[in-house]
Amino acid sequence: MSRVNRLAAALLLAAAIAAAPASAAAPAKGKSGDWVRMTLPNGLNIIVVPTSRLPLVDFRLVARAGAVNDPAGREGLARLTAELLTQGAAKRSAKQLAEDIEFVGGSLSASSGSEQLVVSCEVLKKDLGLGLELFRDVIVSPTFASEEFDRKKEEALGQIASDKSEPSVIAENAMTRWFWGDSPLGHPAIGWESSLKAATRDDVRSFHDRYITPERSVLVVVGDVQPTALVASLKTAFAGWKKGAGQSATDPYGPAAALHGRSVRIVNKPEATQTQIRMMCPSVQRNHPDWYALQVANTICGAGFTSRLVNSIRVEQGLTYSISSRFQQQRAAGAFRVSTFTRNEQLRKCVDAVLAEVKKLVDEGPTAAELDKARNYLKGQFPLGLQSPDELAGEIANAEFFGLPQDFIASYPDKISAVGMDDVKRVLKSYFCTEDLKVLVVTNGELAQKALAGLGDVEVKEIE
Repeated sequence: MSRVNRLAAALLLAAAIAAAPASAAAPAKGKSGDWVRMTLPNGLNIIVVPTSRLPLVDFRLVARAGAVNDPAGREGLARLTAELLTQGAAKRSAKQLAEDIEFVGGSLSASSGSEQLVVSCEVLKKDLGLGLELFRDVIVSPTFASEEFDRKKEEALGQIASDKSEPSVIAENAMTRWFWGDSPLGHPAIGWESSLKAATRDDVRSFHDRYITPERSVLVVVGDVQPTALVASLKTAFAGWKKGAGQSATDPYGPAAALHGRSVRIVNKPEATQTQIRMMCPSVQRNHPDWYALQVANTICGAGFTSRLVNSIRVEQGLTYSISSRFQQQRAAGAFRVSTFTRNEQLRKCVDAVLAEVKKLVDEGPTAAELDKARNYLKGQFPLGLQSPDELAGEIANAEFFGLPQDFIASYPDKISAVGMDDVKRVLKSYFCTEDLKVLVVTNGELAQKALAGLGDVEVKEIE
């Protein structure tokens, strides 16, 4: 199959998915075969998407059980819980789980981010039964063995200790805490040293029981399956998974507070010879109608190798090897951010150049050629992330998690094409900040205070 045909097939499959009703008791016929979208009695949302291009089956469960759900004083608990899911479940130890999935050439993993806890499993079609059993067990019946808890906790503490010497991680964590403040978004997924040390096995069990529950989850299966038979297997496998104890359906945080003027924070690292730079301001949540225009505008600004920021700051002025802008978008909040680094002696020049380049784009807008290039780039890249079953499962699960329209995948190219010059200019002026923002640097504090004088209110902090 040619590359063009593969991309077309991915989008045709996505169109069939979008046509599925929100709830169904039995498979319905779609253009690319039979598919199912339904909700089990326990509240688990299920989407089954058959595709016979490869003899693989991918399971992906996404639960609303991320770092934003960490209890106060137990930051890092969601990540620790996710790390432990595959370290022993039901009748199998961690070693047995690893050996059983490895024996059939499959994969089984769990991870957690700011809002999501994700469990995924990939097996060959012939091993579907084993794959479903292992997948179900790590979700519903993890054992949280004491020796595995101690090991994973020590690994996380070791990572936190190691991160304290890594300037880029210091910058990310410091900006996260400063920008989001007391919000549940205001800590890294791994947590803090003090909060992780305080975590217990009982904390992990409690988090699992409260947040990794069927009504808070979506399960997507993509692969070489017969939908009716698979749905029956899913119903049996997850019949014993009970609803949680009525956790709030609302997100535990809101948008970031509006900023007025520039503020500058210097995180003192006296021995640093390079400066990590972060800039950040509030934006909109993931399901906002301006999302498509933001993707186009940010591709022009700093999301690609030929973007304005890369061309000006890296190529023309030689102030950095790497610079990017992006929108960090959650279910109920968002932010625009720029990340880069430079030599200490170039700090003020780099900051001023970044702000000037963004301001120029905001004031003048892009050229028609830049607009066309950005739209074509996005339309070309998007289908490339849908070709394998696991990639498609991930995209479908994210669309469900963020409450996007069911036709999100199929309609993406047309929605990007519909973004016009007026749309891009409007979002540039609304969301790309140069005056009302926070600027954080990790570098030699004494040098930075002199370099950044006059940029905004300046404060110096030590590494936490």
